[in-house]
Amino acid sequence: MTEIRRETQQHSGMNLSAILFALFKRKWSIILLALVGIIAAAAFYFLYPPVYQSQAKLLVRYVLERSAVDSIDNTTRPNQASKTTDSVIDSEVQILTSWDLAAQVAEAIGPKRLGAPSKEAAAGSIVSGLQVTASKGSDVMLVSFKNRDPQIATLVLQELLSRYFIKHLEVHRSAGAFDFVTQQTDQVRARLNQTEDTLRSLRDKTGIVSLKDGSDALTSEAAKTKEQLNAAEADLLEQQALATEMGKKKPKQWRSKSSPSEKTLDSVKAQVAGTQAKIEAFKARLRDIQQRTKQLSELGPQIEELERKREMDEANYKYFAASLEKARIDEALDPSKMPNISAVQRPSPPMLDTKTRDKIALGLAGGGIALGIALALLRGLLLNRTVGRPLELETQLHIPLMLSIPYSRALNGRRASSRNGSPANPGAPATSRPRAKLAPWETGHFMRPYCDAIRDRLGLYFELNHLTHKPKLVGIAGFSAAAGTSTLAAGLAASLSETNEGKVLLVDVNLGPEDVHQFFKGKPAYSLSAALKPKGAIDSVADNLYLATVGSPNVGPAQLGLRKFFDMMPNLKASDFDYVIFDMPQLSQTSPTWGMAAFLDKLLVVVEAEKDNREGIKRGYGKLVAERNNVAVIVNKARSYGPKWLNSDS
Repeated sequence: MTEIRRETQQHSGMNLSAILFALFKRKWSIILLALVGIIAAAAFYFLYPPVYQSQAKLLVRYVLERSAVDSIDNTTRPNQASKTTDSVIDSEVQILTSWDLAAQVAEAIGPKRLGAPSKEAAAGSIVSGLQVTASKGSDVMLVSFKNRDPQIATLVLQELLSRYFIKHLEVHRSAGAFDFVTQQTDQVRARLNQTEDTLRSLRDKTGIVSLKDGSDALTSEAAKTKEQLNAAEADLLEQQALATEMGKKKPKQWRSKSSPSEKTLDSVKAQVAGTQAKIEAFKARLRDIQQRTKQLSELGPQIEELERKREMDEANYKYFAASLEKARIDEALDPSKMPNISAVQRPSPPMLDTKTRDKIALGLAGGGIALGIALALLRGLLLNRTVGRPLELETQLHIPLMLSIPYSRALNGRRASSRNGSPANPGAPATSRPRAKLAPWETGHFMRPYCDAIRDRLGLYFELNHLTHKPKLVGIAGFSAAAGTSTLAAGLAASLSETNEGKVLLVDVNLGPEDVHQFFKGKPAYSLSAALKPKGAIDSVADNLYLATVGSPNVGPAQLGLRKFFDMMPNLKASDFDYVIFDMPQLSQTSPTWGMAAFLDKLLVVVEAEKDNREGIKRGYGKLVAERNNVAVIVNKARSYGPKWLNSDS
């Protein structure tokens, strides 16, 4: 049982069944709004003036950006990424739909011919009738213009495309670029000549052509001279040592200067002198290299800066030279013969456009249906706070349901009748109160099967709870005045009296004797005190069925207070009735039913479907159960708006 209850609590009221119930309940509102939408759609369809449309297609192969200050060759080709292609197409769409272009077309054609009072109004009509679309990743733009005049539709589109090519050149290729680029080219050439003259003077001064090459050459020459100097100094030391040794060891046989040994010594001395001269030459050369290296290091940054400036001037000169050539071409370019954009389709003859009319008509028709459904769901699921279906008691309020009684037009729409068509109570006095119309005493009456079911469930309840005392006190109350409590009370009393299980007393706690229940030819009801007298002899209105009221003929309608009810409990228990059925006041804030419920063996609370508030039912049920768990809930007047399967769970 715990698992079943938990599953019931988790069940949401916002389900398919609730949605269908809300829709079927307000189906006539939906049908009415749908008819309004359909009528509006039909009126628009037949009264909407015809519109003619002319179409053209443009192929954008690439876009060449060329201006005096921007990149001279920023070309976007179709074989690039689709994102770039889409960006290019979007740019062209913006040009085609620009206000400036529309104003030029309006001025060329004339506002009067376009049916506008001014050039601005004519341009506005062109913008509103113009549509430019392009598929994602495609290079083709579809350009269309709509107008009620078929000739104007084609004329405007032709003029628009002609001026678009000119506008394209103005946007992507600066006007007057040739003169500007010529001036810039001359200035860059002059700066380049000046830089080269200064650089040439410094090179002549240092004796190098290139800073890097000259520095490397001096470094290499210095290293080579140093190496040669070291070798010469080594040779000198060797030669000097040889000459000294030969001078110390002169042989005795050297007799004259012309001897071979003397000649050899002179030769060594000559070599020493030559080597010394060579060393001096190497030193002088090394000093010269060091002087040139020092000079180069001092002038190097200036030379380096000039070389860098010369490279920049050369690059700028090449740029402006190329730009000058292309500007010369742009100067003579015919806008209608641009190689990057071509017309795949020239403006077509005007054709009658029915798509817009059909879409608006379908939108009106569908809008009426959608509005009806939206309002039905809004009212049925969000704004409505009443209990519409019996199932909502369990799924949303978690209140057990004893029984659900459907709505009856015969019972609620006109006075109840007997089987032969005569009024159920022809002798009863007429009354304007709706309660007087409720008298379900006939066996074949609409309410009798439900009253019998309540009787059987009450019997099972008393049996399971071992309630064997007499009389058993049963109260019936509702959350609203027209919930049907009197009808159920009368029907239940009649059903209990037919079981031959004892006498049944029906007590009307609400009304005086002039408003007693209308049945059995209006036999009068006795006061409750008279009915409870131990030896009182009161007449029954039928076998085992008696009527009583708490009212007084002098004071009119009255209610049974708690104190009086408590004082009458001994008399109730001492009476010879088996069942006492109380038709009790509605559960308002001042109702005595709240206090009387604790003294009853069973309290039947009637909820009127689509009338009683959910929060009021939840609070009221909780308050009653807190006093004593003897409450059962019945939903009355449950309406069925859709097919039977929709209400199978209710």
